[in-house]
Amino acid sequence: MSNKYLTLELSLDKQGEITNKPASSSRNNAILNFGDVIYIYEGPKEVYIGQTKHFYTRHQEHFDHDLSFIVGAYKRVIVLFGKLVNQLSLDDIEKQLITYITIDIEKGKKSIEIDNATAGNNSPEYDYQSDVQSDLLVPFWQELYEKGFVQNKDLSEVKKTLLFKYPPFHQLSKEQLRVIETIISSDQLSEENFLIDGLAGTGKTVVLTNLAARLAQLYPEKKIAVIVKSNWTKAGKNIFDAYGLKNIQVTTSLKFIRNKKSVDYALIDEAHRLRRYYSKGNHVTQDIFKDKKGNYDPKKNELGLISKNAKSLVLFYDSSQSIRPSDIPASVFQAFLRDRNFKKLDLKHEYRISIHEDQNHQFTGNDYLNGVRSFLQLDTRPFNKALFSSYKTNSDAYFGVADSISDLFDYLNQMENYQNNTIDRILAGYTRPWLSKKNKTTFDWIEGNRHWKWNSTNEGWITKITSRNEIGSVHAIQGVDLNYAGVIISTDLRLINGKLVASIDDYKDTNGKFKKEDYDPDKFTFFIKNIYYVLLSRAMNGVRVYFEDPKLKEYFENWIKN
Repeated sequence: MSNKYLTLELSLDKQGEITNKPASSSRNNAILNFGDVIYIYEGPKEVYIGQTKHFYTRHQEHFDHDLSFIVGAYKRVIVLFGKLVNQLSLDDIEKQLITYITIDIEKGKKSIEIDNATAGNNSPEYDYQSDVQSDLLVPFWQELYEKGFVQNKDLSEVKKTLLFKYPPFHQLSKEQLRVIETIISSDQLSEENFLIDGLAGTGKTVVLTNLAARLAQLYPEKKIAVIVKSNWTKAGKNIFDAYGLKNIQVTTSLKFIRNKKSVDYALIDEAHRLRRYYSKGNHVTQDIFKDKKGNYDPKKNELGLISKNAKSLVLFYDSSQSIRPSDIPASVFQAFLRDRNFKKLDLKHEYRISIHEDQNHQFTGNDYLNGVRSFLQLDTRPFNKALFSSYKTNSDAYFGVADSISDLFDYLNQMENYQNNTIDRILAGYTRPWLSKKNKTTFDWIEGNRHWKWNSTNEGWITKITSRNEIGSVHAIQGVDLNYAGVIISTDLRLINGKLVASIDDYKDTNGKFKKEDYDPDKFTFFIKNIYYVLLSRAMNGVRVYFEDPKLKEYFENWIKN
């Protein structure tokens, strides 16, 4: 056992009395009276996590006054203390244990309670955080497993779930915390609207889950809607249900509008994907845009319809991720923000991408994303171009170019040999018809004697066992983080006279195309570029790219040289 922490396991009788309390003269007893500790109560159906400086006093308060402590519900409690458990680290340790144990017991269908006095605390950074992870949390988790407090032996297995990536008690950066505190501290919160503007990887979804949890705790009587894309509804429900946040509903924009039930706060993820009425859209879902006479109203859009049933809106937005003609145009979106006096809050720092230092350079996530945007001719921002060529001398480089689709799958296999608890997928531009949707025996992608299908579903695709051997479109992956990704830049993006131009003939997403009468090649090219920006910004630890068009690959090679 690590010498940087200690534990005591205490047994409880049916009345909640401790039956094996240490002798009054012991050091352990002094710690339990006056020391900083984390404690975990465990019973057949319940788990409770908290922190305190006076464990015995807090223990008595729980059983005398806390309605969560049903007599006989808990059989034992383990108390964690020691040199790494102090005022600087308490909130961090507690938050991580809350997340890990919530994931663990979700499989066993136990319920979890969290000490409301501490669950929403914001833990600042401190010098020895890495020691807490390696010398406390990892061995302590092993002890919890051996004592039967948790079911999963491997903490890394727990960490790979979506719940771990987006927990509502996540350690926040100063920038992310500033955004949340600005909203929470607003004097007129119930009447104000906010726009959280940030590029890919700036932590918009992490801020959303934390903000929703804070609102749910501060205002348990208020109704909160978390509105997400369909590929994230199940994950979102699991997150908030696991933490027992009952006044939060996770839904899609379409379901929220059809439901017509008012809420106090509507938090909208991927707000740039909210739809307007567009006659080429999905007619099964476009009834929401009809007027009282049953005619379609071209002025209606989902943002306006949602606002009718929400007192306060918080939008999470990135204009660079708008990918269809049916998405609300930026001009319409901005007009709505002006009319409703939205307060704009920015997220500028990229957190998703983790690039290890190269032998000769130190790269950042911002270098990568700015480079991607430059290559796609979306805009020009400063970045270190050497990041995109370092793979030629460094096989461990974050970015690299592959020679085939098979090589992309081989890359993921290789990475999984080194890290077998990662979430890795192959992604592509929508240049193949989705034939396997109707015929399960058909393959959509064929290369030599190897073949693959498109994503079998959009909703919850990456959680499905089969998805690792499928190829995902933007509709299955938008808003999701991966560890490693292979990206097929397909023939819907071409090089013509030095400019990247979208090829409408190669693009197979019917609902992603303009009507013939209002086709705009520049806007269509903008959407295709945005799609590749999304696909290329999903991976935290590494990405490999395959160019189907040799001319586009040649352009890339020249681009990294000049």
